[in-house]
Amino acid sequence: MQITKASDVKRAQDFSMLIFAQAGTGKTTTAKYLPGKTLVIDIDRTTNVLAGEENIDIVYLDTTQPFNAVRVLLKEIHDNHLEKYDNIFFDNISEFENAWFGEKAKESKTKTGLEMGIPQMQDYNAYGYFMTDMIRYINSWEGVNKVFTAWEDTRQIQTSGGQMYNQFVPDIREKILNNVLGLMNVVGRLIINEETGDRGFILAPSSSVFAKNQLDKRKSCLHAELFDIGGE
Repeated sequence: MQITKASDVKRAQDFSMLIFAQAGTGKTTTAKYLPGKTLVIDIDRTTNVLAGEENIDIVYLDTTQPFNAVRVLLKEIHDNHLEKYDNIFFDNISEFENAWFGEKAKESKTKTGLEMGIPQMQDYNAYGYFMTDMIRYINSWEGVNKVFTAWEDTRQIQTSGGQMYNQFVPDIREKILNNVLGLMNVVGRLIINEETGDRGFILAPSSSVFAKNQLDKRKSCLHAELFDIGGE
């Protein structure tokens, strides 16, 4: 049994973080603010915004066969390349989910007129287990920070008093959403100030936004300051 003293734990080391926002808001650009060397796992092919960044390497996942491709890729990173990097940036979970079910639809025997099948119930169950296990596996990597991105969605929540309201959440399948969010130290929503054009993250939970911050006391921060962990 390995025992670690809490006094030896560093908040800004080996953290796991999920950031979400509308498409095109600046999620991928956030990678350039990570200190040290970063490996971006590009799922949705938006890493052109990182052109010219000296401390960032990019690897592209084959989204035509995401199930096998991601297992092979993650094993290769872990076994042969992990020591080269300070950060792993998985961009993005929402598109990985779309690619997963796209592959299952192609494999399905339930064809439509467009020669595209329909994912089966066992595919949804398998995805739930696979996704959470994949995140746990990445989170277990020592010596690197892990950042995941996702698009933005809303879910409807009913209070004990019967009041209904909508909450902004990452665009992840509802059945596993809470599980995935529970595996993160930080969940932040990236937004743009309509008046100033400045970008920033909401890090404190509210009825309208799912967010959390277990690393420091910040309730919000500017886009470029997300990884300045330790602030009030």
